[in-house]
Amino acid sequence: MSEILYLVPGVGMPEEEKKRREQLANSFLTHNGNRVVVDDVPTGPSSIESSVEEFMSVPGILTKLLEVQDRYDAMIIGCAGDPGLAPARELARIPVLGPIESSLAVAGMLGENFAIITVLDSIVPAIWHTLRAYGLEHKCASVRVVDCPVLDLAKKKDQVLAAFQEEAEKAVKQDRAASLVLGCMSMAFLLVDELVAGKVEVPVINPAKVSVKAAEMLVSLKLSQSRATYPEPNIEKLKKSVFKNL
Repeated sequence: MSEILYLVPGVGMPEEEKKRREQLANSFLTHNGNRVVVDDVPTGPSSIESSVEEFMSVPGILTKLLEVQDRYDAMIIGCAGDPGLAPARELARIPVLGPIESSLAVAGMLGENFAIITVLDSIVPAIWHTLRAYGLEHKCASVRVVDCPVLDLAKKKDQVLAAFQEEAEKAVKQDRAASLVLGCMSMAFLLVDELVAGKVEVPVINPAKVSVKAAEMLVSLKLSQSRATYPEPNIEKLKKSVFKNL
């Protein structure tokens, strides 16, 4: 049995919502003996809609990782911007997955290119930055938005779905996207991919589903990030400076 941590990189998510996401995440598993635990960080933003919030989420992610990684077999950073993925992989003794990186790998198997549909214009530059870092900028047909803040998505579900379908149609017909990637984990946990099934002409990739299954796969294959790319830092040195409370 493997234990997978889905770490929400922000604060303030109600316990009821964490439990709902945990129940959903466990429904994504392939093997019934595995388990996903949804937890959040000690410090961080209330949601991530800008580069500032993305960067400010990283200290909480790394601190939590160091505190709890011995309890888990893999960890998913619960944000479609994959904040802190590289430093988390350096610190971790377990596989660490980024939902958007995992989803883009799947998109590459499904078609020549993809479009990402996210929440607000304010996060679009950060997404392009991530695409450049992954060497996938040339594969992205477009990044489009539903124009709704993260914390309002569930309250405005019908509006979000209508906007998603409209942007999806533009991404496919105007931008020639071969697949669509949900660019927000809150959209992923609203199961937007299922709600638009049959209404969108190309595959819609849900990063919550993909990252859970990818974590399961890496654990079962006994694979983890390479130390050639993610060298282990001097932990004792870090504990004397940035991680003094650990």
